[in-house]
Amino acid sequence: MAVDLHYSAYDTWVANAGLPIYEGWGIHPPDLKLAPWELKGMDAAILHLEAMGQQCNDFVLEMGPGGSSKPIRQMHEELIYVLSGRGATSVWLDDESSKRTFEWQAGSLFGVPQNATHQHFNGSGDEPARFITITDLPLMLNMFHSEDFIWNNSFNFLDRFGDDGYFVGEGKMHDIREGRSWWETNVLADADHFELRPWKDRGAGGINLQFNLANSSMHTHISEFSPGMYKKAHGHEPGAHIVLLSGTGFSLVWPDNKHWKGNGGGFDEVVMVPWKKGSIFVPKGFHQHFNTGTDPARYLAMGFGGFRYHIGRDTMGTKYHSFGADVSTRLGGFQIEYADEDPAILEMFEEECRKNNSQSNMREYLKQFRDVN
Repeated sequence: MAVDLHYSAYDTWVANAGLPIYEGWGIHPPDLKLAPWELKGMDAAILHLEAMGQQCNDFVLEMGPGGSSKPIRQMHEELIYVLSGRGATSVWLDDESSKRTFEWQAGSLFGVPQNATHQHFNGSGDEPARFITITDLPLMLNMFHSEDFIWNNSFNFLDRFGDDGYFVGEGKMHDIREGRSWWETNVLADADHFELRPWKDRGAGGINLQFNLANSSMHTHISEFSPGMYKKAHGHEPGAHIVLLSGTGFSLVWPDNKHWKGNGGGFDEVVMVPWKKGSIFVPKGFHQHFNTGTDPARYLAMGFGGFRYHIGRDTMGTKYHSFGADVSTRLGGFQIEYADEDPAILEMFEEECRKNNSQSNMREYLKQFRDVN
């Protein structure tokens, strides 16, 4: 009998890392118990979400009061959202003259320039600081199957720091079209309240903005939609890691028979993923977001591939995905228009609003798209 020689460098590393691993469709990172991670000098856990795909994973990282991480460089990309705490991060290349230090707080979002040495500092002597991060470590480890290449590599990317102002809130807007314009920077001091732009084609009074952080190959966008509303369903492959910045609600996920085959049941196989501020989940196939709360729901989506760097057909943010994200399935895109959605969705949403003691605003809104009793 032939021997199975399949080898995953990432799976092997995870098995040897000794860190807690959390799995599921959705997870609430603020509640998780962590363990010391010697490599970074922080407490940590690994998240393996149901639809994470093959390119990216998530870490929850924490520094104790007055603590700091170890200086480290890594041959993979990392995007960091601050769940709680305040502090500062320094990044540099080989010489001290290249060092840049910026401050962060709960709600900040930043990219670590690839393979730059970096170190985090907790600015509070009383409270811990906790991050949720997304990285392309699975892709990089499996591609090169060498831990030494990832964590002991001296190559300097000279194009990842950008302008000095990119570390202190400045950036450059690239106006493309509604739903596709993007802001180039390294740090968002307050992602929870950063000004977004209308994206009418996605419904629910939604606003959105795309981002490129630290000249990364990873995709980032922030979207927000109104209380008592839900967005249009759309479909794509696994790999969009979604962090809730505000709001209360749920998302439905079901097979689209393309990116997720399922068992052939389509919407009959629907999964409901509840969420609240600080939650993270990863959809695949068709999925739809519902705000059952009384405040706007804002979320951050991150994944491999982006609107700046189109990498492969089956990754988030590619030219292929960019075309179809807000185009009806009737026209070859990936979006289910309100007129075409299953009528049971409205009934389900209204029932969930009642359970949450909130008001649905969808029935009247949908009358412009279809007959609603």
